[in-house]
Amino acid sequence: MVGTHRRLAFGAAGVVAALAVALVAAPTALAVQHEVKIVAFAFAPSSVTVNVGDTVEWTNGDPVSHTATADDGSWDTGTIAGSTNASISFDTAGTFPYHCSIHSTMHGTIVVEAAAPTPTPTRPAGSSRPPARTPPPTDAAARSTESGAVAGLGALVLIAAAAVGVEVARRRFRSRPV
Repeated sequence: MVGTHRRLAFGAAGVVAALAVALVAAPTALAVQHEVKIVAFAFAPSSVTVNVGDTVEWTNGDPVSHTATADDGSWDTGTIAGSTNASISFDTAGTFPYHCSIHSTMHGTIVVEAAAPTPTPTRPAGSSRPPARTPPPTDAAARSTESGAVAGLGALVLIAAAAVGVEVARRRFRSRPV
């Protein structure tokens, strides 16, 4: 019986370790993919705002090939044939005007925003009241990625709990007299 408890304790420790790894890795899972459609020789939308670490995917809906090429030459999707796509990840904040190098009338802009620093609450001099809380981000992309990360961690917790429950039931069944 002592061995069973020890094994359960080690199993639970493994689950806790897996959850800790998932929590540490969770912030890296917050990158978002944005889509730009190429239709009728135009980028739609023509301007996209993303965060550092996000990816933009161009999907060519035209029957002819196009490119998405930074005006300053810093990035290029290469040729995107009809009914295919190409992606670029943005790791530097800035505004990046771009064009199709095949069709000079096609233009767009990618605005890459740096992650906002978390403000440090401070108390006004002589105040005994705690600082006001900053409300969470309100844009749809932030809510989407936050809820996705929370849902993913929730699913991981449920899987871990189910695994522990199965192991407990298996051990109880094995220890029953025949």
